[in-house]
Amino acid sequence: MTDQDFIGFFAEAVGADEGSIRLDTELTSLEGWDSVAYLSTMTFLDEQMGVVLNPDQMLEAVTVSDILKMARSKE
Repeated sequence: MTDQDFIGFFAEAVGADEGSIRLDTELTSLEGWDSVAYLSTMTFLDEQMGVVLNPDQMLEAVTVSDILKMARSKE
């Protein structure tokens, strides 16, 4: 999965325009980063990347890149 593929999914999950999301975007700056987006992201990582992250790990993520790095480290 490319960075852009993940950004496209993530933008959709948080209800943002794809062009407004970058890898260095801080999760707390996103109005749509809520429990639903969190669960959607966990499901996406499992189904599309075959990666299951510990929920506590996800809570440590500060940026979009942090989530992607965690997922890639588990591939």
